[in-house]
Amino acid sequence: MRRYRHLSAGERDRIAEMHARHEGVSAIAAAIGRNKSTVSREIARNGRNGRYGAIAAQSRSDARRKACGPRKRLSDPALAAEVRRRIVDDRRSPEQIDGRSRLERGGRCVVSFSTIYRAVNAGEPDPPQAVPEEGVRGRLRRRGRRPRRGREETRGRIKVDHEVSERPREADARSRLGDWEDDAVVGPAPACPVTMTDRASRLLVGGRARAHSSAEVAKAEVRALAGRPLETVTPDRGKEFANHREVSRAPGGVPFYFCQPHHPWQKPTVENTNGLIREFFPKGTDFSRVTDEEVQEVFEKINDRPRKVLGFRTANEVYREMLHSA
Repeated sequence: MRRYRHLSAGERDRIAEMHARHEGVSAIAAAIGRNKSTVSREIARNGRNGRYGAIAAQSRSDARRKACGPRKRLSDPALAAEVRRRIVDDRRSPEQIDGRSRLERGGRCVVSFSTIYRAVNAGEPDPPQAVPEEGVRGRLRRRGRRPRRGREETRGRIKVDHEVSERPREADARSRLGDWEDDAVVGPAPACPVTMTDRASRLLVGGRARAHSSAEVAKAEVRALAGRPLETVTPDRGKEFANHREVSRAPGGVPFYFCQPHHPWQKPTVENTNGLIREFFPKGTDFSRVTDEEVQEVFEKINDRPRKVLGFRTANEVYREMLHSA
């Protein structure tokens, strides 16, 4: 199949000369080696009052070709602003934006996540004056954490009563509320957020411990779990969890099932959640300068974020549904 070739300026000059002499379309087409329909369309499109001007026709053709490039992927300003707000303010990924939109609209797609990614790579949702690091692209999670390779810690080990291999099947199956994964987000300061994520609903609870010590972490755990369904807790073997027996003995206490040493993937839910927290509190954050209210505000934003693993429902929604159906 032959590819269409636009008329050149020279061909338009020849059309103008022959048309001015009242020569027919067939003769003009034969003279420039073009199809009769091409010449006929050209004269009909660019002729005025029976006359055809080559310069004006070429100018209009150049303008049309300049304007015929691809449309911006987010050509609707309101849609672009909404996408930007969701990514920058709510820290949602393009897939979460797309999935939640389909869920709320009965499966109807407003803008696909692949379209959003292409638009972000083209810089479309950002205003022209935006600083790249503060714009949409700078807010997306582009890489996971590298696995830490280090020397085996020899400063003493905590005593554990149960290992993760002994955990009840219901906890492994994520079939009920109350199976929590436990961790702490450590920074350069003594203070640190304690993060606890429910395996079934992905609900994040916890709070800021005043120090990265087992006593302060245990206090934060007890506060976070008060009034919640309690079945199991799965932490790693960090020394901040050395007071786990105090938490187990507290009113409504809960048994702890520890990961094997250097096996963080045995508590994947809270590890993934910590990655979400790092979007708000990057590595190196001094948590002594972060208030309890700021930590809880971030936790609530994460709990209100649509999650692909939950069918683009939020952790808050799934937790409430499971709590009421129990």
